[in-house]
Amino acid sequence: MDVVAAGPWLMATASEFVELSAELPDWDYDSVLRLRRPMRVDGLRARRSTGLGPDSTLVLSVLWSSSSSGLRGRVWQQVLPADDEMEVEIAFDLPGDELGGQLDLETVVTLGYRGIEVESAAAPTRPGSVLWRDVRSALLQGDNVLFPLAVADFQQLVYPTGASWHLELGQNLDAQALGSILLLANKRREAVVNALTSAGDPSDADRRVLSVVRSDVIRSLIERAIVDDVFDMEEDYPAGSIGALLVAVVRNTFPDRTLEMLRRERSHEPIRFATRLQSATDLLATA
Repeated sequence: MDVVAAGPWLMATASEFVELSAELPDWDYDSVLRLRRPMRVDGLRARRSTGLGPDSTLVLSVLWSSSSSGLRGRVWQQVLPADDEMEVEIAFDLPGDELGGQLDLETVVTLGYRGIEVESAAAPTRPGSVLWRDVRSALLQGDNVLFPLAVADFQQLVYPTGASWHLELGQNLDAQALGSILLLANKRREAVVNALTSAGDPSDADRRVLSVVRSDVIRSLIERAIVDDVFDMEEDYPAGSIGALLVAVVRNTFPDRTLEMLRRERSHEPIRFATRLQSATDLLATA
């Protein structure tokens, strides 16, 4: 379909909008991404080229997803009238505490209602059918950001005082992951605190620490999924929930292995399983 002219993704800075780059090294969890995108859509030709009539409904939408948080959703949408051409400006904000890792922005034109004035038997029939699609990705802090971070003195908490970090994770699989996950760094481990707080512009030493922390955080999430008898990879967990996050992490880390295979290997060959995790998380591969 050649009736959509998509402009560049633009991101707000302190003084202007600039084109969204492939990496955002200055991003952090306190940031809010203000995004814009100019579009020009010929709604009439869009319908004719797909065999639809003027009484059909087409919808322009933007979907987002974050690799580190596992969160996703629809952030913007607009019905496209059956006009020759129309200018559209996509505009929305994404809160930083829902993001992390790779941010994917998917712009789609989908069928809302087929209508009765169909011009071709080959016209799409199913609501939600994708007629046009475009995906743009950006790495937030070079994929070094893990989860919302807090620095604390472990001697004042219940965690072992010699630990460098601890991942807090809620128990309710249906609860929203946002607000249920927190990476605590022990203030007495300066190398760890410095690496985590400098993730936007890490030194070589920081990268080594971040690689270890990232691998261990993924291990913690995988372990949680494996030992939780209630957790089920086939369950339809609410979008943005802890359950949905665990499903995403397991699938992204081990795309060729089932949860039962992982559970069995961890139970019978724990050392081999630990080695597999090192490989799957690229431990120190780019440090």
